[in-house]
Order: sequence, then structure tokens, then C-alpha cells
Amino acid sequence: MHVLIVDDDPMVAESCRRILGTEAIRVTVAGNAAEAKAALASDDSFDLMLTDIKMPKSDGFQLVEMVRKKHPDLRILIMTGYLTPETTRRGRTIGAYGFVEKPFTPDELIAAVHNARK
Repeated sequence: MHVLIVDDDPMVAESCRRILGTEAIRVTVAGNAAEAKAALASDDSFDLMLTDIKMPKSDGFQLVEMVRKKHPDLRILIMTGYLTPETTRRGRTIGAYGFVEKPFTPDELIAAVHNARK
């Protein structure tokens, strides 16, 4: 499995990389939406994208909308510290598969990624 992690907080991204690495999951990290778009354009082996919502310039919702158009089969999880009914509704409307609420435990992240497998 190959997962694209998109988060502007290097500590969160590295934590995700380390946690998923214990499950032999290959991880690529992007620090923002532009890096994520470049990664998706250059590598078609991603099975899942896990993106933060709150990022500078282009937020996670905008990224999900763009990815959904160009990669309709890619599973997408949104991670956020602001999981509200509105966030959930908007995320589902634009094509998110599920959500990971920050802060999360390693077990919660691993379970969410495994549940999102095709």
C-alpha cells in the first residue's frame, strides 16, 4: 500500500510516516497542496491520500476537489482537529472516504488507513 500524507506541520507528517511504516505501508509526504498535486502527477501508485484541512494557500477541501476530478478512484481521508458536522458534511459531499480526528493515536490512524483500503 502507498499513502500520500499532506500536512503543512512536519511533526504530524513525520508521525504519520513513522506510524504507517510500522505496518509496512509506503508513505510519501507533501507539505502543501501544490506538493501533493506534483506527487500525484508524477506517481500513479498511490492507494490513499490522507490530507489535513487547514493549510496555507490551498486548503484540504480544495485539494480533495481537485484530486477527485483527476483521480476519481483514489481513496481520501481527511484529518482535522476541527471535526464538526459541517466539516463531515462538506468532506463527504466533495468525495472524502472518511475522517481522522486530531489528535489521533497510532492505533486510530492505522485502523482508519486499513479501513479505507479498497
